[in-house]
Amino acid sequence: MPHETPPVAAPLPPGLPSGLPAGFDWLSPFGASIGSDGLPDFGDRRGEAAAALSADVIAPLADRGTIRVRGADRDAFLQGQLSSDIRELTPSRGQLASYSTPKGRVLAIFVALRHGDDIWLETSRSLLADTLKRLRMFVMRSKVTLEDAGAEAISIGVAGPNADRVLEAAGLLVPSVLCLCAEVDGIVIMRRRGPQNRYSLHGPSERLAALWPKLAAHARQVGTEAWRLTDILAGFPALHPETREQHVAQMMNIDQLDGISFTKGCYPGQEIVARLHYLGNLKRRMFVGRSQTGTIARGAPVVLAGGEGQSVGDVLDTALHPDGGQALLVVLQTSQQESTALRIGSADGPELALLR
Repeated sequence: MPHETPPVAAPLPPGLPSGLPAGFDWLSPFGASIGSDGLPDFGDRRGEAAAALSADVIAPLADRGTIRVRGADRDAFLQGQLSSDIRELTPSRGQLASYSTPKGRVLAIFVALRHGDDIWLETSRSLLADTLKRLRMFVMRSKVTLEDAGAEAISIGVAGPNADRVLEAAGLLVPSVLCLCAEVDGIVIMRRRGPQNRYSLHGPSERLAALWPKLAAHARQVGTEAWRLTDILAGFPALHPETREQHVAQMMNIDQLDGISFTKGCYPGQEIVARLHYLGNLKRRMFVGRSQTGTIARGAPVVLAGGEGQSVGDVLDTALHPDGGQALLVVLQTSQQESTALRIGSADGPELALLR
């Protein structure tokens, strides 16, 4: 598809990086620049968001980073730290997992993949350093090494009604089942959850850079936020510094997404997670919503109009919606899921409409 020359990017607010994120500097000749959120876009945020919902698109997942886990005890170590059953992680199947405090509050969410002899844990780049530091505290005498994989393991996304053909045209395999993985020349392709075909590609920066123009010949280039919009509408949980240690994994629907094993044994927070599961007294869940007005911040409280301002939930993630306003992930009291009086920030703040 032909692409218009993007407009000159507006000056960045103070504190945001001036260059493309590490591992994605090769995007500059393709017209990528840094958007107002510090992440790559191609100069047309609303148009990119619209394309992400209906057309074939490719996107840099520059808000993600990867922890590489290696060593003879890697599986046993992660089995004692994460909510998923690492024994079920294979080269052909990835999995969702959470990492929590002993009190069950989620510290990080991972997409786990096997890559050769290593395990890759894709997570929010904004949480990677703190998460890596905490995991290392528990290595002790285990034969395990954990490190930030940096540009050796970055991710790009491919989505759309013909996304399978986009991959095939670039010489890649197409996993047919959710979480199924395939590998071609050191690049792992994983099928992602969503209302339309979505795939993520994981591998070294230089290999994905060489692959990008082959994909761009058949799909529109869109920014990181446009991909985040598809994540939100797919109900894929997100965690950022503003919402870290605020919720138990089930409140973020990680159990419904097969990210929790209730038979694997102990890990941090397991007792709390199991109690909620077996007693059935979970009072909050994650929902997909829309706000037609305002700029919503992560961590903003959800309150009731006409109420006393008491929080009944909070915002996990936001992304620009092409029809106006923002798409949202919110954690909300389940007793309020039918309410038409939900507001964000304050009792007279922007309205929140739940989509599901």
